[in-house]
Formats: sequence, C-alpha cells, structure tokens
Amino acid sequence: MNNGNILSARQLMILIILFSVGTTILVVPSMLAAETKQDAWISGVVGVSIGLLFLMMYVRLVHMYPDYTLFDMNERLLGKWLGKAVTLLLIFTAVVISAQVLYYIGTFMTTQIMPTTPMHAINILMITFVIMGSKLGIIILGRTAEIFFPWILLLFFLLVIFVTPQAHFKNLLPIGEASILSITRASIFMIVYSYFPIIFTLCLISSDAKFPNRLAKSFLYGGISSGIMMISIAFLSIMVMGPDQSSRQIYATYALAKKISVGNFLQRIEVTVAFLWFISIYFKLTLYFHVAIKGLASLFQIQNYKSLSTPVGLIVTVLSLVVYPNSAYTHQWDILTWVPLTVCFGFIYPVLLIGLSYLRGKRDKKG
Repeated sequence: MNNGNILSARQLMILIILFSVGTTILVVPSMLAAETKQDAWISGVVGVSIGLLFLMMYVRLVHMYPDYTLFDMNERLLGKWLGKAVTLLLIFTAVVISAQVLYYIGTFMTTQIMPTTPMHAINILMITFVIMGSKLGIIILGRTAEIFFPWILLLFFLLVIFVTPQAHFKNLLPIGEASILSITRASIFMIVYSYFPIIFTLCLISSDAKFPNRLAKSFLYGGISSGIMMISIAFLSIMVMGPDQSSRQIYATYALAKKISVGNFLQRIEVTVAFLWFISIYFKLTLYFHVAIKGLASLFQIQNYKSLSTPVGLIVTVLSLVVYPNSAYTHQWDILTWVPLTVCFGFIYPVLLIGLSYLRGKRDKKG
C-alpha cells in the first residue's frame, strides 16, 4: 500500500512507462522504418540501451538533491536570476509540449475515429479531464495509473497475439543492411521521443509528492518496459506490413491493428488500440500540464498551484489549435526543432547541473 505523500516504486514505474510510451508508440515505428527499413528493430534496441543510461543520469541528479525539484536546483546551482530564467524556459516548453500533445489527440480522433467531430470540441473535453487530474495531484494520478495499467497491458498483449499470425519473417530480410549512420539517426529519434522528456518528471517532487527510495529501479524498469513495448510494435509493423508500408503510415500502430482478422469474425477492433494509446497519452499530457502549473507556482511564489489549472488549461487549448498549421510543418518541427530542443533539456541541461553540483561540492570542501 502507498502511504502518505510518497509515490510507491510501482506507481512511479507505471508513470514512467506511460509517459515514455504516450505519443511515441504511434509515430516512432514509422520513423524508425523510414530511416532503417527492415532493421528498425535494431535501431530500437540501440536507442533503448542508450536511453537507459540517460535515465540513470536523471536518477543521479535526484540523489544529489532528493528534496529539490528541477526548479529549486536551477536557483541553487545557477543563481537566482539565471535559475529563474531557466525555470521560465522549462515552463514555456512544458506549455508548448502540452499543446502539441493535445493537438495529436485532436488530430488522431478527427482523422481516424470521428471525422465529423470538430477538433476543438475534442480538445476542450480532453483538457477538462486533464485539469481535473492536475487538481487532484500527482499521488492520485499515480494511483489511477496503477488501476488502468493492467488493462493497458492486456490490450497490448491482445494486439501482439492477434496480429502475429499475419507476420512474415521474410520482411525482416536482409538483416543488417542499414548503415551505421541510419541506425544512429533512428536511435536518436527513439531517445529524443521516449527518454529525454522523462527529465520533466523531476519537476514533480514537492512537499505533497515525494519519490520512493527505490528510485533507480522504478526508472530502470519503467524505461526497459516502455522500450520493449515500442520495439515490439516496430518489429511487428515490419513483419506484418513491410518496411515501405510501415514508413508511409502516420499512425503505424493503428494501421497495424487494422490488420487483425481472426476467423473472419474478429475484425475492426483497432479502436481498442486507440483506447490503449488514449489512456497513456492522457497521463503524459497531465504530467506535462502539472509541470507547467507547478513551475508557474514556484516562479511566482503561489501557494495554491491548483488555482492556475483553469487559466493555463485555456491557454493550452487555444495554443493546441494553432501550434501546428499543417502536417508539413509538423514533420519539419519533429525533425529540425524537436530533436535539438530535447537534446538541450534532456542531455546538455542535466549534465550542466551535475557538473555545477560537483564544482560546488569541491568549493564547499575547500571553504
């Protein structure tokens, strides 16, 4: 049982899995296939292996300052004004990403499931539930994720079982044809979409929500589990649809679920996969949204961060309708902007904080 204001190790692991999978499970398989064709699963394995190293770096940062959020670390290590500037940048990034994730939800629903429904109606409905979740707090969110996670696993396993009979091993041949450069690029996509954003979870530590003692195991098991899920989807996409068709699909996982046909009576059950993705992306969006309002409360010294939920929710909703003007801009953003942006806050930023912490420790010893 989980007591008080401490997330259990299992709850944190589940949140890491859902946060890592989120939008990634729908879009990354097609990106991997576009870069490395039938060797997409190889780039996935490489990306997961490297991504786990970064997760351990985030764990190291938490162990250095166990009672500090990233916002507190900024002011402690970078100084008051520079620290506040970096905090403001993190808040802005969290708000923009929240709008992007909300856009993905609206676009997917209006193009794949409910084409006659206005996108803004879906976005407003979704942000309402996000605001409710953020007001309840991260502890309640962790308990809710613990309830939904078995159903997510069940749907995932059903997808794998039902689609496996249509898999053809010949689609994986020849193995190892992709160049090292292509595998490297595809692995970077895997890391920047699945593992670098996890650093935002370090903003969730506060007096009303603390991380468990077994922090490293939660991050490690969560990263491995989400990696296995995404590698499995990439592997099945190549085996069932082939590398060319997989690379052309915007939502490769959803297209894979459409291939399910058991005995000519169990068909068109891809909505169950949409439900799997819908639940995972809800938790991802809520965590980003929670980071944004907690950051604003920390920056402006507001005691009750929950009062910011509704106004920030309105901003995110409006921004979600204009953040991506068209699909071409979306693709350009994902390649040219998202990759360097996530490298900055997922790699350079934590390395800088750890380096400054060591320098500060040495200076204190000398003093």
